[in-house]
Amino acid sequence: MTKVARKIPYLSLLGVLLVVAMTLANAAANMMPGHFPTPRERARAVQDDVAAERRARIVWLFEHAGSCDAPAARELARALVFDGRSAVAYTDDYEHRCGADPIVERWRAASLRFSR
Repeated sequence: MTKVARKIPYLSLLGVLLVVAMTLANAAANMMPGHFPTPRERARAVQDDVAAERRARIVWLFEHAGSCDAPAARELARALVFDGRSAVAYTDDYEHRCGADPIVERWRAASLRFSR
């Protein structure tokens, strides 16, 4: 009696091995710890850093810019508006102490426009 060699189904075997390998790779990837931030979360973190730096700069300017220093007054009025605060009280006080400054007055008007 002669034996007939059976053909091995290589294509089916390759498909099964591929599915098993993909399953194991997916399981290994899911075991990786940690949270990968989304682009929105990364952008929000950058914005929070910028806002924290701006708030620190506002505090520093309030402490150190008490005289009639026009560049510091302009920067402080601008930073207050960008931080969402009203710059009206500060600009009125600056105008009373040091006289009118058109740039400070422009930030006062912007503060009025955005506070509505």
